Parts: sequence; structure tokens; C-alpha cells
Amino acid sequence: MSLGILTISLISMPVFAQQANFIASLSGQNLSPKVSTAATGTAKFNVGPDGNMAYVVDGKNIKGIIGAHISLKNGTDVAQVFNPYVEINGKSGIPTGEVNGQISKGVITANDLSGPLSGKTITDLANLMKNNSINVVIRTQGHENGEIQGAVTPSTTQKQPI
Repeated sequence: MSLGILTISLISMPVFAQQANFIASLSGQNLSPKVSTAATGTAKFNVGPDGNMAYVVDGKNIKGIIGAHISLKNGTDVAQVFNPYVEINGKSGIPTGEVNGQISKGVITANDLSGPLSGKTITDLANLMKNNSINVVIRTQGHENGEIQGAVTPSTTQKQPI
């Protein structure tokens, strides 16, 4: 019986090993130089059993968003999580007023990775997140280089954040 349980455990293990949750707390204090702003936010990521990464980015007291991306600590973009220049249903995604809630939600696939992660997998991105090597940056009309930012770290939440 022990052998049967061990076999089932080993068969199930790769699926659980691929799933991972990550979170970033976003503020102007995390930028260099620091940005004085009332804006804050969170970004949550979940690697699912399909090998893709679902995400949701929320903000509070932030307006004039022109983009949001995930990048290496050196600022090199590796994926977009909000591109207002893409039209959806004939409308631009640029918020004209203050946002207090969801900024963006979607799924990152290997095809969405850019820069040094181009041609790599979501596992490669997740490994960088595990090593505290990834930031989320939200850029606004008032702060084109970033108004709020945060380091992506593994989440201790047991249930999926998304």
C-alpha cells in the first residue's frame, strides 16, 4: 500500500511543482528615485497547470495610466501587463480618470515574453520571480518612467490569488 501511495504522490508531484503564486506590493517608494504619490497597487500572478501565468493588477488613487509591465531589476521589460495603445472593442485602454480597482487582468504565455526572456518559457519567468529578480512597474502620464513599482515575490497564500 505504501508503494501505491508513493507512486500516486510522484505522479501528482510535477503538476503541483509547476503551480506557483506570486505577489507584488506597488508604491512610489519602491522606485529609484522615489516618487511621492498617493497611488498604490498590487499585482498577483499564478502559474497554472497549463504552464501559463494568470495575472491581475489593481491600483488605488492612480490616474493617467500609460502602461504597466514586468521587468528585470535593471529595468529591461520582459512582458506587458497593460498596453493602453491596443484597442479593445474600438476603444483605447487609457484610463482618463482615477483608477481605484482593477487595472489589468489576463494570461501571460511564452509568446508574450520579450527581451532576454524571448523564446523562453513561463517557468523561466517564474524562476526569476522566485529569485526576487522581477518588478512590476505602472507608468502614468505624470510619471512616464513609473509612478508605482514593486518587487514580485512568492506568495505564502495557499489558495490561488486569481
